[in-house]
Amino acid sequence: MVKKRVTKQTLRRRRAVALLILLLIIVGIILLANSCSDKKESSGKKSSSDKKIAQTTVPLNTQPLQQNNSITITTAFGNISDIQTTEPMNETTTADDGNKVESITLTFYATNLKVGEKKMPIVTMSPSSATDKSELWESSNTTIATVDQRGDILGVSPGTCYITVKSKSNPEVYAEVKVTVIADEEEPELTLTSSSESGATYIKGILIVNKSYSLPEDYNPGLDPTTKSQFDLLSADAKKEGLDIHLSSGFRSYDYQKRIYNNYVNAYGQATADTFSARPGHSEHQTGLAIDVNSIDDSFASTPESAWLESNAHKYGFIIRYPKGKEDITGYKYESWHIRYLGVDTATAVYNSGLTLEEYLGVNSKYNG
Repeated sequence: MVKKRVTKQTLRRRRAVALLILLLIIVGIILLANSCSDKKESSGKKSSSDKKIAQTTVPLNTQPLQQNNSITITTAFGNISDIQTTEPMNETTTADDGNKVESITLTFYATNLKVGEKKMPIVTMSPSSATDKSELWESSNTTIATVDQRGDILGVSPGTCYITVKSKSNPEVYAEVKVTVIADEEEPELTLTSSSESGATYIKGILIVNKSYSLPEDYNPGLDPTTKSQFDLLSADAKKEGLDIHLSSGFRSYDYQKRIYNNYVNAYGQATADTFSARPGHSEHQTGLAIDVNSIDDSFASTPESAWLESNAHKYGFIIRYPKGKEDITGYKYESWHIRYLGVDTATAVYNSGLTLEEYLGVNSKYNG
């Protein structure tokens, strides 16, 4: 067998190729090692990033949350829960703003007192959710009338002054009572004109009929034409709003009222009958200026028609003659269905005053016997 002779030049080439291959292997090992190191470092950074996300405080621009509330956020790395929010309470929507007293109503806004006599109006503060309903009372003239912090008004000397009650938490909200103090032997000054021809009593130009003031048996005018026409206008306007307000009872003669009253006395006794039915001669229906609407019973008070009538009757010259909470003043129970014609100007003045007709005129409503 003949051996092939290798030249020195060929040997050098082989060695160079071997060295090149070895160099490539070393370079590959180095690159592989670096690649593994980068992956490890990247993995470490990702873990650190996850950890930072879990500690992030998330600001919220929604409704204020209570302290220590937590939420759960879903990310590309999974759910992150129990993230504490640091959104502060919005001071413009604090709970206190909705709990302040916004209005004050009283059971009366004017009263006559004798020297040494006391009266106390019942106060209602709204809304009912108000947290502080404390009252502050003061008198415009303590030489005429004083008031304690319970609201008990005491007549001191003849004269007129104003008693004011304010909300302690919101002093801008207040209500006033006009107090007229008279001496024991005096009577309130009234503008009285009595017609001897008709036997009717007018005070400040207003025909007054109640338990204290009566009409003669022969007073028989029928339903007043202006009263009827104004009621027809009221009824028509209510109908435009989808409401039905119709006349159920108008003028009643002395004899007719006598029959009604006696029937109630026989059924309930006189004491009870006197709380809701007028004695003959003392019924406003005999004036021809009073109207009963719709059902003529307590169920009417809960209807939309009743609410509309209470808010709008004065625009047509009527008032709710026997309002709720004024039974001791008018002498009759609340009658949401009974309206009395006074004329637009007078009815509006009475409505805006918040007074009954008795309070507005400064008269009582009590039977003599």
